[in-house]
Amino acid sequence: MRTANTHKNMARCAATATLACVLGLGLAAPAYADTASDLAAARTKLEQIGTQTQQIYDELATQTQALDQTAGEITQKQQEIADGQAKLSTYVAGEYKTGGLSLLQVLTGVDDLSDMLNRLFYYGKVSDKQAQTIQEVKELKQQLTDKQAEQEKNVADTQKKVDELNAQQAEAQSVVNSLDSQLQAELAAEAEANAALQAGINASTAEKATVSNETAGTTENTNNGGQTSNNNNQGGNTPAPTPAPAPTPQPSTPAPAPTPSAPSQSVDGGSVVSRAYSKLGCAYSWGGIGPNSFDCSGFVSYCLTGRYCRLGTTGTFMGWTRVSDPQPGDVVVNSYHTGIYIGGGQMIHASDYNTGVIISSVAAGMNNNYIFVRY
Repeated sequence: MRTANTHKNMARCAATATLACVLGLGLAAPAYADTASDLAAARTKLEQIGTQTQQIYDELATQTQALDQTAGEITQKQQEIADGQAKLSTYVAGEYKTGGLSLLQVLTGVDDLSDMLNRLFYYGKVSDKQAQTIQEVKELKQQLTDKQAEQEKNVADTQKKVDELNAQQAEAQSVVNSLDSQLQAELAAEAEANAALQAGINASTAEKATVSNETAGTTENTNNGGQTSNNNNQGGNTPAPTPAPAPTPQPSTPAPAPTPSAPSQSVDGGSVVSRAYSKLGCAYSWGGIGPNSFDCSGFVSYCLTGRYCRLGTTGTFMGWTRVSDPQPGDVVVNSYHTGIYIGGGQMIHASDYNTGVIISSVAAGMNNNYIFVRY
């Protein structure tokens, strides 16, 4: 019966180990890697559209201000035309006359022929000058009217661009929101799969411990039986064999899974920042831990340790001690991205396939919901 139970336990161990292998293969290349990269690209595109939108808004404001100025100039010229026509009406006669002084009134009080000629000369010149001035103002007003029409067209065209960019921005934001939700779902699924994997490993460890105990018990019984037989041997001269030592019983509860290395609190921030600067321009690669290409957590691991290794993932780092007064060398992290804080609100991080290792503003990064932790 004991032998049958042993075989049964060994079969269960094999099944559990198979489950762990399957889960392990499933986690070898987490699905959220591509989603995180796509989300980073979508956020970058959204920022680019936002920058373009701000530029076009500034252009629209400038054009609108110029249009208002032109409209004001047209109003001013209209008043100048009206004032000029009012003055001209007091001098013009004949074909220019619209009311006011008559030629007889102009000549009234003439003292001599010379005075009369002077009055006639200046009467005509004043009329001509006033008429010319009014004509010039009219032409300028027409120019301003044409300018206003062109400016109105430019404003309309620019407003159309603003509307198009707003539509693009809304679409890009929708993509970002969708990818962010997808990423969170994938992260949750990965956490669940990790939990299932750990449960399988724990069960396997427990099963192996049980098998070991049962096997040890069987061996002990066999040895004891042999000893009894030897003690009953009537020869008496042959010493009884020394019993085999009983194996140390294995614990019935599984050993806890290894946890990531605890923060050492002894890392020099200056060294961390120096290592980060030394890798600027390196390529981004999923799973990369150096020396010439990194993913975000691989890059942070190198900066903290000086070794091409992996301390953990973003989930690991988020479990470290948070700080409210970040210093150069601290870790900037959220649920799917991480980097090294270098001070002044900036960080160095392995961004994405397009940009590699770069310096970015923490606030204007892929996601500003970062926290600061210390290794």
